[in-house]
Amino acid sequence: MLKLILILFFSTHTFATIPGIEIKDILENNLKTDYLKSLEEKFGDCGSNPESCLSFDRGYARLNLPKKEMCFPYTMCGFYNCMEEKYKCESVGVDYFTKLARPTCNQYVKNINEGQFTKLGVEWIYSVMVCLQKGLVDECEVKRNCPTNNRKKTCEHITEFTLSFHPGCYINSGIGVCKLPMKDKLNIWKTVNPYMTKREREEAYKVIFQCIVPKRG
Repeated sequence: MLKLILILFFSTHTFATIPGIEIKDILENNLKTDYLKSLEEKFGDCGSNPESCLSFDRGYARLNLPKKEMCFPYTMCGFYNCMEEKYKCESVGVDYFTKLARPTCNQYVKNINEGQFTKLGVEWIYSVMVCLQKGLVDECEVKRNCPTNNRKKTCEHITEFTLSFHPGCYINSGIGVCKLPMKDKLNIWKTVNPYMTKREREEAYKVIFQCIVPKRG
């Protein structure tokens, strides 16, 4: 049954016009303008030059606002290093950042550099990357659902939240995983498969079923 599902998923694809603008530039510009502005409204104004509150070091971005310092979403996998430094999840036996999120993200970038994805696939990957990172920032910083007084409980919450958040990012980012060319779908599966636990596969199958039987509006 699973084999049939995967065949249907990988064979259901459409082709779209490839935009000429670099996706990373678009995503980074939106993060440094619209998204940063939304954070300023909650945590304090950066002043006349919002980017002055951003710093880039050790492969990730940090945002320093008057009322809050936080890891900032960007088109870099180092975001997960930043989150691990803050929450120290691996030290309490929760290795989401170090064994799943960061390695999977790095593998995607490696496969991009090796030319394994179409341009549509590359656009989708970076869009998903930003979607997942923004989801974590919104959950932990904006909604304040990730307190540090009980790190194990918080890290378990982060893991469960992010896994549950994945399907929406996969389906709605870029043109959506369901509409990607078959080459991209196959290489997405090859990229994530080595890192997937039973729990993570449950979320992956939700995406596959959504592609086969889309929800009605």
